[in-house]
Amino acid sequence: MLSLALFSVLGGVIVALITGSLAFAALPGPFLGIAGIVALMAAAVGGATMLCMRLFGKAGMSVASVVLLTFGNATSGGTLPSAYLPDWLHPLSGILPVGVGVRALQGISHFNNAGLAAGIAVLAAWTAAAAALLYWRDVRDGRRRATA
Repeated sequence: MLSLALFSVLGGVIVALITGSLAFAALPGPFLGIAGIVALMAAAVGGATMLCMRLFGKAGMSVASVVLLTFGNATSGGTLPSAYLPDWLHPLSGILPVGVGVRALQGISHFNNAGLAAGIAVLAAWTAAAAALLYWRDVRDGRRRATA
């Protein structure tokens, strides 16, 4: 969990530096806001990926890639508005970390914080759920090893 937290914070800061006013100025929002949202996105996706790998073994990376990367990016609304998605993909846009993170970043950068609160709540829920399930899995595995 410490490596996930470090990865998330460093990822958020680096992305905010590159995309913010110091480099490309692609996101004109506040540095700490952008860094925080990106850190939450990294924690949510990283935690979910760790959980998939813990639950499904080697196949977990493939499961996480399909769900979080393929479906997450396709439904994020970053390149194409979600209105253009097939109807069955609309619900994924509001619950997968990439989609809510993109809308939170767009809101903080361009649209007077529209979608920011919902984005933070969903990303925090993904992160907390992944951390809790990873902890539960570790405790359960520890008990199983202790009795064996």
